[in-house]
Amino acid sequence: MDVKEKITKIKNMEEYLIKADYELINLSNIKEETIINMKNALGVILLTDKPNVKIKKMEELLKMINEEIISKLPEGEKEKFDKHRNAFLELLRKRTDYKEIEERYKELEEMEVPKMFDTLEEIAKKDREKAKLEGKVEGKLEGERELIIEILNQRFGEDFDKRLENKIRKANEETINQIKKNILSITIEELKETLK
Repeated sequence: MDVKEKITKIKNMEEYLIKADYELINLSNIKEETIINMKNALGVILLTDKPNVKIKKMEELLKMINEEIISKLPEGEKEKFDKHRNAFLELLRKRTDYKEIEERYKELEEMEVPKMFDTLEEIAKKDREKAKLEGKVEGKLEGERELIIEILNQRFGEDFDKRLENKIRKANEETINQIKKNILSITIEELKETLK
C-alpha cells in the first residue's frame, strides 16, 4: 500500500495535522533596543541578520552583541546560543567577506562564546585596518596618476590626447611606477607602448 492509499484510509485526517499559525515579522521594523532587551539567543541572531542595523562597522556590531546581549544572557540562553553558534557564524560569514573567519571557522566553533566574540572583534578590526590601508594606497596611486597626467599634458600638449589620459587613469601600480620613473625622458611612442 502506498502513502496515498494510507492517507485516504484515514477517515479523520485533521486529527493528525499540526495546527499552527505563523506570523512573518519584518526585521527592519524592529528597533535594535527591542532586540537587545530580549536578552536571549535569538536576539543575537536577529541583530546579526538585521539589514538596517545602525552601525558604521561590523566591529561595532560584534562589540554591541558581546557587551549588550551575550554578557547579560541568562545561563539557559547562553546554552541555547552555544547550540546555535554555527547559525550565527554563517550569518556573519554572509554579511562580511572576512577571509579569516573562513580560515579559522573550526577554531571559532570550539571557542568559549566570550572568547569567540573577542576573536571576531579582532578579526573585524584587522579587516577594517587593512581596508583603510588599501584605501590609502589607492588614494596615493590616484594622486600619482593625476600628477603624471598633468606633467605629460605639459610635455606633449595636443599629442597627449584623452585616450592616453584615460589609459593612465586605469593603469595599474606597476605601469604608473614605470611611467613615473621615466617621466622626463619618455617619448610619446614609448608612452603608448607602455600603456598597451
